[in-house]
Amino acid sequence: MRGVTVVVTGDGMRAQSGLTSSAAGRRGPGRRRARTGLALVTAGLVGLVVTGGPAFAGLMGGGTASPGPSGAAVTVPAPAPAASSKAPQAQQRARPSNAAPSSADPAGSKSPAGSTGPAGGAASGHVPLDADGNPADAVVDDATAAGPVAEPGPAPGAPSGDAGAGDPTSAGSSADPSGGAAPSVEPTGTEPAATNSASGGPSDGDATGTEPADAEPAGDAGVDVNTAGVMAAIQAPTGVVVVPVPGGLRVAWTHDGTGVDHYVATAYDQQGSVAGSCLGATAGTGTCEIRVGVAAGGSYTVKVVAYGGAGASDPSAPATSGVVVAGPPAPPTGVHATVTSATSVRVGWTGPATPAAGVDRYVVTAVQDASKTCATGDGATTWCPVTGLEPGTAYTFRVVAQGAGGDSAPSAASAPVVAGGPAAQSTDIPEPVNLVVTPGDQKLLVEWRAPWDPDHAVGGYTVHVEEEPGRDCVTTHPTCTIEGLANGTSYTVSVRSDGAVSGESGWVTATGTPSVAPGEPTAVTAEAKIEAITVSWIAGAPGTGVARFQALATAPGGDHGVCETVTGNSCTISGLKWGDTYSVTVMAIGRHGRNSAWSEPAKVAVPHEVTVPADLPAGIGHFGGSSGDEVAPGELFTVTGSGFAPHSTVKVAVYSTPIVLATTMTDGAGTFSAEVSVPEAVKGGPHTLVAAGVDTGGEPRFLTMAVTVAVEYEATAFGDAGGSVLAVTGDPVGRTAGAGAALVIAGMLLVGASRRFKH
Repeated sequence: MRGVTVVVTGDGMRAQSGLTSSAAGRRGPGRRRARTGLALVTAGLVGLVVTGGPAFAGLMGGGTASPGPSGAAVTVPAPAPAASSKAPQAQQRARPSNAAPSSADPAGSKSPAGSTGPAGGAASGHVPLDADGNPADAVVDDATAAGPVAEPGPAPGAPSGDAGAGDPTSAGSSADPSGGAAPSVEPTGTEPAATNSASGGPSDGDATGTEPADAEPAGDAGVDVNTAGVMAAIQAPTGVVVVPVPGGLRVAWTHDGTGVDHYVATAYDQQGSVAGSCLGATAGTGTCEIRVGVAAGGSYTVKVVAYGGAGASDPSAPATSGVVVAGPPAPPTGVHATVTSATSVRVGWTGPATPAAGVDRYVVTAVQDASKTCATGDGATTWCPVTGLEPGTAYTFRVVAQGAGGDSAPSAASAPVVAGGPAAQSTDIPEPVNLVVTPGDQKLLVEWRAPWDPDHAVGGYTVHVEEEPGRDCVTTHPTCTIEGLANGTSYTVSVRSDGAVSGESGWVTATGTPSVAPGEPTAVTAEAKIEAITVSWIAGAPGTGVARFQALATAPGGDHGVCETVTGNSCTISGLKWGDTYSVTVMAIGRHGRNSAWSEPAKVAVPHEVTVPADLPAGIGHFGGSSGDEVAPGELFTVTGSGFAPHSTVKVAVYSTPIVLATTMTDGAGTFSAEVSVPEAVKGGPHTLVAAGVDTGGEPRFLTMAVTVAVEYEATAFGDAGGSVLAVTGDPVGRTAGAGAALVIAGMLLVGASRRFKH
């Protein structure tokens, strides 16, 4: 047998001498085909791992999205739970794809510091390690700096360890027995929590050999609808201070305004019933005034509640007001002047029928000369003389009522009179005051107050009906009933004072319409709706005519609501508190001022709560948001909608699995506005926002808004560890994956051809 000399060449391949030249010639092309084939297989596998692996992980919900170099969204698998404490510490710098392949040692010899190259041997482009096994500073080569390099992660369920070193047939192996090597990859610097890979391969002794722990993809985690999207509770306002002001109460409080749409201050009387309230319309408002429902001379307890997306706060600590100061009286009416001499006139007027604070006195002032004035000594007197006028000068006069609550607005000016005119045009007999006409069935009850008459000039009164002169009434008392009139006909009634000796005063006038009051409604029923009650009844006798029906719902705590209808025997009272018990009664309001008695109360009703359906409801309209139709998880944006019942509840939820994002109240026009955010737990993709509320009829009302929830990510398949950035769209990865598959097939064909060539 011929001797054989073995020489180890620089590339690690053995050369045999002594073989025939024909044998060497036959094996040269075979090896080149094998090398080329294995290189194609390796490149194809890398392409498949880069594209197919993350795509599969994205389908399984185990990764996050990141834009690749072309702008396409690429999915990177999330790290699995830790399975071994001996994870490799060495980091490798990615070698450019056009760099020369490094030599590989099929035997799997270690590189310095115990780390192997891509094929188990020392690889060019390897990051040098310091004495502790950590990567030393290295210069980034041009190819690496030109752009991010893909860092494929293991597909879900597959081991993340390296393929056995030196195994040319292992799927995913970067070793090339022919001396070529696939491009190495550099970890991002954040070591996966779970891996059973060891840089040294089986001969290293470092690998544990344990299988990776099973981990359910995080993307399919369920959402707790009871806790997701719940906003922090609103704190109660503090430092409530109540100060009496003319005609009401001024309420002030302290609050930081966090999560608040508006505030409501409510005054309670000494029995604990609601007397009145006021609205602080914005989060920055720390004061409002209660003007309706509080009476002069009374004192009240006030509490303030903050409302916002998380609902209502607890009421504030109660604050007690002082005694309410009455507001100013209404202005006098019917001002007129009568000449009494060449330099004086007598000015008379009608005082307000129901002054808010009573009248202490009246002050008369000439419009043409403010120095020409007079005043009464009390609030009962409704005339006084103005003296010192210029003869022949025309004057008009205004009157102001003064009381504890302040001064009224000035009255309308009187008709002009000329001072110094004929005294015969005047009279010293005062006119009746505060004339009131009350309609009845074919009659009118006429009442007035006797004027201030220090000289006892008044001997009686005459009541005149302009449309029926024959029914005039003469009396010495300040009242008279005019009968025999037609129901439904308006009459003008005038009253004057007759002198005790002679003469008479001017006329004071009012109108009234006799009528028959409507009958009391019967068979009243109450049907509970969403924050509302629908009331029905049977109308009584119409009398002379029914202008409208009014239904009143009252809760024991004082809360109440009203609805009215001109036609029909039903209406809906909205804006009620769900869960409260209400008693309902109905009254017919007459066309001519006479009303029926209140009906017997209906059975109590308890309004329902606004609810969010389990399944996506069909919306009857749409609402809008400040962020358009695409939002990011955790992003705050404002939604607005309309068409709901005034002062009713609206809940904003995100579907398909409903999560309530905010609860708010509509304003007086039925419009709402709320600040919401989509929880982090909501998966990216198309979703629907629903505004669930109630219409004016107490029926459910749903508005919808289509949104796309963008995907957040922190790592990319190309080594970019960017922060939370919205996923972007781009070219699909199918082309890259297809090219990888084609390379694998072509490489396998070349390898097979090389083997056939050997034989």
